[in-house]
Amino acid sequence: MTHRLVTALSAVLLAGLLAGCAGRAPPPGEACLASLSEHDIDYQPMEIDNPHDSRCTVDTAVRVRRIEAAFNRPVTMSCNLASRFDEFEREVVQPAARSEFGERVARIDHLGAYACRANTEMRGRFSEHAFGRAIDISGFRLADGTAIKVEHDWSGSGAKRRFLHRVATGACRYFSVVLTPDSNADHYNHFHLDIGPGKVCGPA
Repeated sequence: MTHRLVTALSAVLLAGLLAGCAGRAPPPGEACLASLSEHDIDYQPMEIDNPHDSRCTVDTAVRVRRIEAAFNRPVTMSCNLASRFDEFEREVVQPAARSEFGERVARIDHLGAYACRANTEMRGRFSEHAFGRAIDISGFRLADGTAIKVEHDWSGSGAKRRFLHRVATGACRYFSVVLTPDSNADHYNHFHLDIGPGKVCGPA
């Protein structure tokens, strides 16, 4: 084999390797974070280090202050949950608010997302909260200041009730588990939304 042929083959192999690297998709975590940035979500990547139980791990953890609407306080969750919530807010929550009230949702009130704890109904299993794959939503505040509370308005009447039921029903298209005040007594004041392996749609 001539030196010229060896050189040519080496150049071809190098070009192939470089092309492969250029075309390789970024790791899922990086791709998810890039998607959050693209949608102008206010977040900060985090490291979850739980000294009490190392089993409570979160895949690509983020601390989120705002999706489109702001949260009542920053909340820690997996990047995948943040991305799914972004779709849910843009495609369900905001359209329902404009339809029922002619206003946008300016704030979403939550009771927490990541928490290293057991499932409330199956004590031998971890909750999806333990992996940052669940969030509990207690209410919404419109741009005009109107407050909508799951605890008070789910069983009420009028536009607030319609809005909450539309949001809960729509959530079943984005989350694998949706629990509401009609699901059980534990959820009298919030929606539980998660992207875990279960499948329950309980808006009623």
